Amino acid sequence: MTLISSIISDAFREGNILPLGKAPTTNQSAEALRLLNALFSSIYGDDAGEALHDWPLGNFGRESPSYDLGWTDEQIDHPTLNRRLIAVNEEARTVYLSLYPQDGARMGMADPFGRLSSVPVTLDANGRTIEGAATITLNTDGAYTEWFYRADLGDWVKLTSKIETDEMPFPSDFDNFFITLLGMRLNPRYGREMDPQSQMIYQAERRRFVSRYLQSLPLEILDDISWPFMSTQSYDQQREFSSNRAFNRGSYFLGW
Repeated sequence: MTLISSIISDAFREGNILPLGKAPTTNQSAEALRLLNALFSSIYGDDAGEALHDWPLGNFGRESPSYDLGWTDEQIDHPTLNRRLIAVNEEARTVYLSLYPQDGARMGMADPFGRLSSVPVTLDANGRTIEGAATITLNTDGAYTEWFYRADLGDWVKLTSKIETDEMPFPSDFDNFFITLLGMRLNPRYGREMDPQSQMIYQAERRRFVSRYLQSLPLEILDDISWPFMSTQSYDQQREFSSNRAFNRGSYFLGW
């Protein structure tokens, strides 16, 4: 496993900003860490992977009970992949992550009302681990966190707010990708340009990264078009002929 501090040091070396054996200063490391965290947030879900979609965990703050989604607790507690869990639960609850997570899938948790300390949410990795444990309890008001599923580890790895002493959230296969990517962000601040050889490495590694973590969203069928003439995909489960109807009917098997 590669430490984030090593990626930062190598990024400074990639642009020949620092000579061999010279460590970044405290200020240089802090700047590079901020940029690297920003890259984690931007590269994944945009260039690779899927964007997160909201998954409310309850009805707190809802306009009226008549607008209730009609989901059962069991359905709410089994979100599909690539979801942003919204902590609008009215009591403490346990949420079970997918039994069959796809390599590179993400999950997030947002606490818009700042209530997690009074109504905490426990995430159960459901046969895998999350941050190295079978379960974690989220109880920090207003916190926002994302996790990334590493199939090689069988673990949901925390993706947000990384520090220098943390391990890289991505496999070491992609160290060169993040070294050159971070180097590209640092170089202009020091009047440097990326060497053509580094550019070739970056382009090749980026293609591998995007290819590895390409997620596939299901096709959504238009319900006003006669279904026999359309695909029968339904979140890869074929449980309903329309993915839209399957979701509205509350099938918590979606994404399992």
